[in-house]
Amino acid sequence: MKIIGTGDEGENFVIYKAFDSRLFSPIGKYVNWKLENSWDDYNELYHAINYIESLKNLEGIWYEIHTIEKDGDIKGVVTIVGGDLNKLRVDKADAKNTILLKYFHIIEKGKGYGSYWLKSVIMPYYYDQGFREILISSSHPKSFNFYNKIGEEVDTYYKTSDNGLYERISKTFVVRMQ
Repeated sequence: MKIIGTGDEGENFVIYKAFDSRLFSPIGKYVNWKLENSWDDYNELYHAINYIESLKNLEGIWYEIHTIEKDGDIKGVVTIVGGDLNKLRVDKADAKNTILLKYFHIIEKGKGYGSYWLKSVIMPYYYDQGFREILISSSHPKSFNFYNKIGEEVDTYYKTSDNGLYERISKTFVVRMQ
């Protein structure tokens, strides 16, 4: 665990290099909200944990889990993945300068935490390490506008929810860091 920044309201921006299930608590809270509001049947928590477990078996792939923490609670989480992205079927000419942003969840939405965190903490952190692009895939239509503002849409596709009850639109964006 390493604190890589602090916010104006006492938040710590923390990076973890090892997986601990409690780090994904914001994803679990989102899944619970979806269940209570009959949103859909896609279980991001299940998929996020399986994704991290699958990365552990791939040589040349690394991940780091970032959190926003305040008063002992995890308010947000995002996973950054890098390394030999071709092993993850990411066809990118400049893959060595590219990272993936996965499972980005903030508990307190609409307060600007995500935008600040991404632009002022995460992007500068990885830019200083030589990365120049972030690939973001999302199946959350409410996030598409935000990703379009900071990047460029490069793909649209559809995937079926876990029980085949819903068809989910998904988009991939590339964000160039400067």
